[in-house]
Amino acid sequence: MEDLKKKILSCMADVIKQNGFRTEFFEAENGQQPMTRVELSRLGKVKQDVIVDMWFPPAKMAREETALFQMHATMLQVDSDAVSRNLPELKRALFIINNFCTIGQFGLFEQDGVVYMRHNIVVNMKDDPERIITDICDYFSLMLSSIQRFVDAIAQIAVGAVNIEVAKEMDLIPNI
Repeated sequence: MEDLKKKILSCMADVIKQNGFRTEFFEAENGQQPMTRVELSRLGKVKQDVIVDMWFPPAKMAREETALFQMHATMLQVDSDAVSRNLPELKRALFIINNFCTIGQFGLFEQDGVVYMRHNIVVNMKDDPERIITDICDYFSLMLSSIQRFVDAIAQIAVGAVNIEVAKEMDLIPNI
């Protein structure tokens, strides 16, 4: 199954690269899992760079033929002073935004000031590899859509440039 996982990640890198994204496949090294990394450059009006890592994290699954696949986007890293000043507003914004995500969720590693988006998929490894790759690409597209939709709000709230009310007035966050 490890060879199939590697093949899926390598093919994902190729497919995403063919769609115009800077993408790289990393072989397993030093106990690390193989991984595909996608660099999303200058998203939104804030021109935020985002890194999406994709891999099969080690996980004991109930069925042998299934594997966990994770996409983890590092949205931005905010310095500790900005995080401490804007933490309540940022947490509230992420909670609101998560209600409008088709898949995945945004979150915050407070100690590092890293805002992320993560989505996990359970993959049936007995499916046709082409179908698995197509399905993952569909999930990646949905994740990318959410990132693009909310990157401006998250980046501006994280650094204190706007608050939630202003972000709603600017249509950066749905006003519901």
